[in-house]
Amino acid sequence: MRTVFHTHIGKPGEVFTPEPREAEHLFRVFRARPGEKVLVMDGKGGRGEAEVVDKKQLRFTALLPEIRQEIELDLYCAIPKKAKLDSLLPQLPGLGVRSLHPLLLEHSVATGENTARWELLLREGCKQSGNPRLPLLYPPVSLDEALAGVRASGAELYFGSVTPADPGSAPPGPLRAWFVGPEGGFTAEEEQKLLEAGGRPLKLGSWIMRLESAAVAGLAVLCRTLPLLVMLLGLLSAGCDRNDDVLRHPLMIRAERCRAEGEPVLAMRFYKKLLHRRPDSPLLRLKIATLCDEVLNDPVGAIYHYNTYLNMVPGSPDAPAVEGYRLMARAKLLRELKREALPKPPADTFDEQLLQIRSLKKENQRLNRSLETVTKQNSALQSYIRSLRNYYERGKTVSDQSEELYTVRSGDTLSGIAASRKVPLRALMLANGLNSSSVLRAGQVLKIPPR
Repeated sequence: MRTVFHTHIGKPGEVFTPEPREAEHLFRVFRARPGEKVLVMDGKGGRGEAEVVDKKQLRFTALLPEIRQEIELDLYCAIPKKAKLDSLLPQLPGLGVRSLHPLLLEHSVATGENTARWELLLREGCKQSGNPRLPLLYPPVSLDEALAGVRASGAELYFGSVTPADPGSAPPGPLRAWFVGPEGGFTAEEEQKLLEAGGRPLKLGSWIMRLESAAVAGLAVLCRTLPLLVMLLGLLSAGCDRNDDVLRHPLMIRAERCRAEGEPVLAMRFYKKLLHRRPDSPLLRLKIATLCDEVLNDPVGAIYHYNTYLNMVPGSPDAPAVEGYRLMARAKLLRELKREALPKPPADTFDEQLLQIRSLKKENQRLNRSLETVTKQNSALQSYIRSLRNYYERGKTVSDQSEELYTVRSGDTLSGIAASRKVPLRALMLANGLNSSSVLRAGQVLKIPPR
């Protein structure tokens, strides 16, 4: 079902016109037709179902229940460069972000002015994820202003840290703020301010992440429910000391560097070389599985390594999450197999073919009518040709015959001559240029027409 944004969700039966950008996307790009169902969102949590009336208007048909979100997330993030920002913003609605606060920090390299473009990217994220709430956009603020806003909202504060730290054992509240620094990271003074404001340092891995990766990874962790979040925080803080021998191996370091620099194929080569030396490492299996699943689009490889990991450490605290990833990879593989086995034509192919058939049918009827007219004209022409041929043959026969003459005697009449010669009276008069009042003279020569 297609999705459009509208300023409000009306009552069933109410007709409305989408804003120009939404209308162009719906009617020109997707070619929505009358009667087609559309999901309408107002960006504030309201949802409704509508149907297409014509190429300009929609009609509400039903109100949909509001989706409640148990966890509220506020993202305080340094602004990445344009290409990275374009890939980050559409992911925020799917992660349940309530608001976006751009941060101006000491190592910031971008300030960001085109907020209208930001909102369009966030809208696309809402349509793709189905989240009816559009994240609120705030103007860029300094770290001090951001911390004051967090204190006023009462949110639990978390920030990305490059050093192992105990995040605490107290269960977090439902309102959470996630602070992400720029590519250069927070300065020592900025990190100290975050700690003094009650922020919990969250280390997401053994290596430094890119800005957009850290933002998504942290939001994915913080959007979990309370018990699972406490478990994840404990695993992340404790996981820094596990598998140190594998993590410090030169092949692992080279693989992780290639992965961070956007060279997944080369990273997989180093992972596999290390796998020959350490086939008993669950961590290595998990890294290979996630690379196959998230980057290389290889669900078969991902399922194999997820299964191997679960067989190695079935009682691991990460096992439920890995099992979920395995099931998602399996579902992805089934979808791809189904799509390859049964390719679906574009949505409008059937309608276009139907229109072509109707058009060809009308053209065929028009040609049949033209053919009937030409057939009739041809029949009339053939009849005319036959009559001309008969006339020509008859005239030729008459001309070949010897002409008969008759000399008028005293007392002869036209009717008497015609009767004696057995020819029609009218033919006799026409052959000699006479009429009923003509007077015959003795010795006059008359032409006798053929019998």
